[in-house]
Amino acid sequence: MNNLLVTLLVIIITSSLSCSTTSFKQNIEVKTPVIGFNKKVDYIVINKMNEYNIPGLSLGVIRNDSIIYTRGYGVRDIGNNDLVTENTIFHTASISKLFTALAIMQLIENNKLSLDSKLVDILPELKYRDKIAENIIIKHLLNHTSGIPDINNYHWANNNEADNSLKEYVLGLNLRLDAGPSSEYQYSNLAYDILGYVIEKISGSTFDEYLKENVLTKSSMDNSDFRYFNIPHTLKTAPHSKNRITGKIYARKTYPYTREHAPSSTLNSSAIDLSNWMIYFLQTINDSSSQNNYQAMLEPTYNPNPHIGLGFQLNTLNSKKTIGHYGGDKGFRCYLFMIPEDNIGLVVLANCDYNENFRQEILHPIAKLMTKK
Repeated sequence: MNNLLVTLLVIIITSSLSCSTTSFKQNIEVKTPVIGFNKKVDYIVINKMNEYNIPGLSLGVIRNDSIIYTRGYGVRDIGNNDLVTENTIFHTASISKLFTALAIMQLIENNKLSLDSKLVDILPELKYRDKIAENIIIKHLLNHTSGIPDINNYHWANNNEADNSLKEYVLGLNLRLDAGPSSEYQYSNLAYDILGYVIEKISGSTFDEYLKENVLTKSSMDNSDFRYFNIPHTLKTAPHSKNRITGKIYARKTYPYTREHAPSSTLNSSAIDLSNWMIYFLQTINDSSSQNNYQAMLEPTYNPNPHIGLGFQLNTLNSKKTIGHYGGDKGFRCYLFMIPEDNIGLVVLANCDYNENFRQEILHPIAKLMTKK
C-alpha cells in the first residue's frame, strides 16, 4: 500500500472516530413471561433493538378509532440518558409525502385543482429545458411518473428557515426531464417539493402553515410540524449512523432539515401524533358524506407498477392490502402502514439509519398478531 493510501486511511479513520467518543451498545432487558398483546409487542421491539443496536425507537398501533398501544424505547441521543417516549419527535423523511399528497387531494375535493391540471398552467413561472414538461399533470407528480429526476444532494446543512425558501428553490430550477411524462415510474423527491409549491400557490399560504392548519391540527397532531425550528428541544431526537470502518455508532452533527425540502421530507412527528393521523385518515376514506376523492389515493395508478397509488406505497401482508410509506434519511428510518380492510394502522420511528430491515421485522409480526383469526 503506498504512502498516499495509508495517509488517506488514517485521515478517514481519525475523522470517523472523532464523531463519537463513546462506544454504544443497546441492551434493553427483555421481561418474561411474554403473555398478552402489549408484552408480545415489547418482546418483538426490544429484541430487534438489541439485535440491531438501535439507540431509540417509538411505536404506535391503532385499531378503528382508538390507539391500542404506543410506547417509546431507548434514548433520544446516545450522548445522554434522555428517554424516548410516545411523544418524542423524529424526522419522518418520506412519510411526509403522504401528507403532501393528502393536502393536494383536499384542494381537489374543494374544486381548487384536479388530477389532470397541468403543472405549467398552475406555475407559469416555472422554468424548464424540455418542452415535453408542458405535459406534466398533478397526477404524474403524485405517482412519480412525471419524468422529473430525483434530488442528488439535499444540502441539509443549509438549514434554511425563511418563508420563501420553497418558492425560491422551485423557481430557481430549470427542469430537464429524465423521461416523458407517464412513460415510466421514477421515484422523485423533487416532484413532491414542486407539489408543495403548488399548494402554496393555490392556497396563498406557506406550505408548512397550510399543512399545520389543514392537516396536522385537524388530525390532532399537536406536537408535529414540518418546520424543525418549531419543535420543542425537550422532544427532539438526534440522528445516528454507524461508521463503516469501526462499526461505532455516532450522533450526526447535522439534523436533516432545510425548509425547501419540507414537502418531500421534513415532517417531524411522534408515534402518538401519527397514530392520531392514521385514525383520522381511515375515518376520512370511510366518510360517505364527501365526494371522497381520497379513495383514489389507495388504488394503483400506473399499470407497470401496481405498488404506487397517489402518494401511498401499496403492498400486501397475509393477502391483505396495505397502504403507507417507508421513510429514510441521514440518521433516521421509519415506516407507517395501514390495513384498511381491518381498520388497523402501525408506525415505527427510529433515530438510526442502518440495518433498516428492522422496520418491517418489527411491524409485520405485530400486524400479524392483530389480524390473526
